Amino acid sequence: MKNIMNDTYRGWNITVGAEHNMCSNICFDITDPSGKTRHVSMGGDNEQRALERAREMIEMDIAFSNED
Repeated sequence: MKNIMNDTYRGWNITVGAEHNMCSNICFDITDPSGKTRHVSMGGDNEQRALERAREMIEMDIAFSNED
């Protein structure tokens, strides 16, 4: 994955990169504060959409962890 941008959101790290997969040209990795990383190969059409999608996933993970 060729890194395009890095960001931090609510303590999680987001790495957006270029990866062609079916109809998507962008992928991203999200890493939680404990160091666990997840790769999403179909991140979106552009870097901004992938970043938004990564933040949405982080919000969902935080919400699910608060339910326990």
